[in-house]
Parts: sequence; structure tokens; C-alpha cells
Amino acid sequence: MLKKKVMRYDEIVSLTQELFEYHYNSSYIYSKYLRRMVGRGQLKRVRRGLYVALSPVEDEPSVDKLLIASKIRSEYFLGYHTALEFYGCAYSAQNEAYICVRPEKRFDPFEFRQFRFRPVRVHDINTEVEKKNYRGHILCVSGRERTFIDCLDKVEYAGGWEEALKSLQNLGGLDFEKIEGLTIEADSDILLRKVGIVLELLKDRSMFYEHLHDEILVRLAETVSEQTRYLIRGVPGSLNPRWRLYIPEGFEDKLIGV
Repeated sequence: MLKKKVMRYDEIVSLTQELFEYHYNSSYIYSKYLRRMVGRGQLKRVRRGLYVALSPVEDEPSVDKLLIASKIRSEYFLGYHTALEFYGCAYSAQNEAYICVRPEKRFDPFEFRQFRFRPVRVHDINTEVEKKNYRGHILCVSGRERTFIDCLDKVEYAGGWEEALKSLQNLGGLDFEKIEGLTIEADSDILLRKVGIVLELLKDRSMFYEHLHDEILVRLAETVSEQTRYLIRGVPGSLNPRWRLYIPEGFEDKLIGV
């Protein structure tokens, strides 16, 4: 368990049965081993069904936010700002972790040490979700292109506009044709405009976006409806004619200082 560091109760049961080569029931394993190990300070309970193993020299467990987040549900993916942190491009660290789950698999937000773990309800946990090796575990995280789109779709989970722009500016390795396809498939007029304006902005500001072909922006712009929209609902600004989008004053200044 020290090698794994963080384990769910069902994983502990499977490990115990494997070690002893006997199908002990879960209640016996809990009373015989798990409860005693918690009492002796060898395990720390994160929440019901989730434990962190402590080494003999630890009084308190070292907390790996991503690892704990990946163990809350068996069907999930880490998304939004948490995915940005995984890819190493988040402009600033946050104490919250966003775990994307189907509505029926949601859980109550909870805190452990300095971190807060929050569910984000999504209907699709498979499209552009990748399995990654991480400290001896496999965790699920949204792919780079989905992360880009999701952060613009629900910018509140990306830390707000300034944090989102400064983070996405450093998200390398993007396939812009895939972003185009996923955005059109999402069938959201406002999302299409957000993706278009941010791609256009970052193309001139970031070396990771220099290879973005203008044809992609042209095709996205041609898909925009005739109606004008606000980038941020209720916030006035100057009209961008290409995207028919009212952009708040100083929006581009959010990238200053990167």
C-alpha cells in the first residue's frame, strides 16, 4: 500500500485477497486489517472508501491532489484547470480539483488538508479522454484539445478568463483541426465564437499557436450565426465584426505579464 500511496477500499480488498490467495469478504478485511491500520496511524482516511498510506516517518500524509482526485470515482476524468495543471501549463496552482463524472455518479464536494475536491457533471466521459501513467497509477484526463474547448465552454472551472487565457497560452501540442472538428460537433454558437476569438488572439501571442492555419479560423468564422452575442453575458464592449462578439474592454490585456 505504501507503493500505491492512495487506494480505494475495493482496491485494498482486491490486494488483500491477492496477497493471501483467499477470498476474504470485505467486512472481515476491514475489521481485521483496515480499521487497525487506521488506528495505528498507518493509514489516513481521506473520505469514506478512500485511504492514504503513511510511511513510518510521517505524522501526516503527503497529499497529491491529482492522485486523490483520480481515486474518488472509477468512471471519471480530470478536467478543466486540473487538466491544465496535469499538462504543466496552468498559470497558477489552485487548491481545487475538478473531477468530471456522469450526473448519476456525482458526489458531495469535500476537503482534505488544504485541497477541495469538486465534481463537474458531464454526459460524455469518453470523447477525447486519455489514460496517463502517473506515479505508478493510471489516471484519466481530458486530452489537450478537449481541455482547450472545455475551459472556454465553462471558464469558471478554469479559474476565470485571465487564468484561462494565461494557462491556455502555454498549452502546447494542440491539433487545431481536431479543435475545429470538436467545436463544430459541440453545436454551440457561443462556444464556437469563444474558440475562434481565443485562437485568433493566441495565434499572435504564443509560439504554441504559430502553426495555426488561417483557413481554420476562416472556416470557424463562416459557421458563426448572424446574431451578435456577448463574450461575457451582460458585459458590454466593442464589437468584433469577424466573430460578431462584444468583447469587454481590456480583454486582451489579460495576457499582459505572462
